[in-house]
Amino acid sequence: MARKKIDPIVGLGYENKLTVQKSLPLFALWRSDLTLSEFKILDTYLSRIDSHKPEKRAIILEKGEIENALGIQKINNQDLKLRLKHLMGNVVEVPDKDEKKGFQLVTLFEEAEAEQDDDGLWNVKLECTQKAMKYFFNIENLGYLRYKLRCITSLTSRYTYIMFIYLEANRFRKSWEVPLEELKKILHCENEATYNEFRFFNVKILKKVQKEMHEKTECQYSYFPIKRGRSVKAIRFEVKTLPKQYGAPEQLEMPGFTDSEPIFDVSQSEAERRDLYRDALAPYVVTDDQIDGLVQLARKHIDARGHFTGSDLDQQIYNYLLFAKRHAKTNARSEIKNIYRYLLPIIENNDIGW
Repeated sequence: MARKKIDPIVGLGYENKLTVQKSLPLFALWRSDLTLSEFKILDTYLSRIDSHKPEKRAIILEKGEIENALGIQKINNQDLKLRLKHLMGNVVEVPDKDEKKGFQLVTLFEEAEAEQDDDGLWNVKLECTQKAMKYFFNIENLGYLRYKLRCITSLTSRYTYIMFIYLEANRFRKSWEVPLEELKKILHCENEATYNEFRFFNVKILKKVQKEMHEKTECQYSYFPIKRGRSVKAIRFEVKTLPKQYGAPEQLEMPGFTDSEPIFDVSQSEAERRDLYRDALAPYVVTDDQIDGLVQLARKHIDARGHFTGSDLDQQIYNYLLFAKRHAKTNARSEIKNIYRYLLPIIENNDIGW
């Protein structure tokens, strides 16, 4: 039977207006052998698709868009072919929360077409595989993060790209520690003998990555070595609040970047859930009764959107309260002294555009 033709999405605008929406399983690709160029192509694809329209899984990058994504002026036939072949032929392992044991291997893309114009610029068509579609479309239940495409297209180091993803995925923590050896694994340099000494790892990776990140993205942060005795055992990160003019999309689903338990856990006690919801309203102070009241109101609007249970419901409540708080801060005419009284009528009438 002939394969049904899919009408591709043709360029949706300039990269500085486009947003990457990446599901939690795709974040695990930092473990893969994908190169920086291939990560950029993947993110460009994610920024072009509508995650609620799986029937539109083919895109076309028009003249110069593939070059902009890769941060270069021109790319020759052989180089582009090599990058697309490696991206399409790379079998990646993605975690699946429905899989209790074992693993899952998939290929992300099934078709790539490229045509060069008289000026040497390329039109590139990409289409993901049917097996990978669940990681690209209708991903609300998987968890996801969003960031501006322009943040990654000018990066020149794979280390910087991975660090950017790591920091954005953990931005909600504001300040945290990660064991040094775990950080080396995340950056995929744990087997480099040169970096056994922290001073070399610090100078050749951490400092260089921070410099490029501060020059090319809005992700500004500080890091501090944590010593146990004479040796550095961990790194403490402190991520600065994004400036208002950045206008970044809300990071509504905020998965951790390690193999630890997710923040949204169906087995959490009622007190733990309150603490989780309270964190969405930080730094404002609210009592348990006030939290319960706001959650009860929020649930009416959440239930109206669809059926959520367990950790999915916890996640949606957290998202709603976070969105409501940021809506309040943006629209308040003066300083908010009592967030509960301020949010009560807003959430009751669902005035946040949820």
